[in-house]
Amino acid sequence: MGKIEGDKPPPPASPTPDPAERKREVLLIALTFAAGIVDAVSYLGLGQIFTANMTGNIVFLALALGERSLPTALHSGGALLGFCIGAILAGRVLARPRPPGTWPHRATWVLLGEATCMVAFAIVWAAVGGAPGGALLYVLIGLSSLGMGMQNAAARHLAVPGLTTTVVTTALTGFMVDLPALGITGSTQRRAGWAVFALFSGAAVGAILMINARVVPPFVTAAAVLAVVVIAYIQFDHSGPTGA
Repeated sequence: MGKIEGDKPPPPASPTPDPAERKREVLLIALTFAAGIVDAVSYLGLGQIFTANMTGNIVFLALALGERSLPTALHSGGALLGFCIGAILAGRVLARPRPPGTWPHRATWVLLGEATCMVAFAIVWAAVGGAPGGALLYVLIGLSSLGMGMQNAAARHLAVPGLTTTVVTTALTGFMVDLPALGITGSTQRRAGWAVFALFSGAAVGAILMINARVVPPFVTAAAVLAVVVIAYIQFDHSGPTGA
C-alpha cells in the first residue's frame, strides 16, 4: 500500500538543552565579559597592552621590537610571561584527563586562583589610585595576566565549543561562515554570538569606567570572577558529583 501524498514524518524535535550545560555556558560568558574588562584596563592603564588576549599582545610585542620601544616590549613580554605561568600552574591542577561531568571540581579551584589574583590586583590598583608606575606596574601586569592564564586553562579544560573566554576570533569566524546557510540557530553559533557580545560589552564597560571611575573596573572583574566561583561551587561542586 503506497504512502498517502503529503503524509510526511514530522521533523525531529530539537533536543532539550541540559540545564547544567546552560548554567555552564552562562558562567563562561560571564568570564568572557570579565576578560573584556581586563583588556580595557590593561590597554588603558597598563601601557597599552593586553593581559587577557595573547594574540593581540604578541602582535604588540612584535611591533614594540620593530619600533625599538623597550617599555612596550617589557610590558607585553611581562604579560605574556605571566599568562604562560598562570596556564602552567593551572595545568598542574588540571593535568589528569578530564573526568565525566559538566563542570569538574578542579576547574572551580583554578578559577578560585584567578579570583585571588583579581582581588589582589584590585586592592593594589585602588591603593595607587588607578595610576601605577615603576615596579608596581609590572606587579599589576603579572597579577592580571597570571589570572587570565588560569581562566583560559580552565575554559580549555571545560572544552565548550565557542567559549574560550578570552579570544573570540574562532567564534566570530564560525558564526560568519555559517551565517549564509542560516546556521545561526545551532548551539555553537548561539554560544559564539554571546561570546562576541560579552567580550565587546566587557571592553566597553571597562573603557567607560576607566574614563569616569578609574578605580572601579578591577573590582567589577574581581566580583564577576568571584560570583562565577561561588555559583560553580554551589551548582556543580556542592550539589553533587560532577567530576574530580
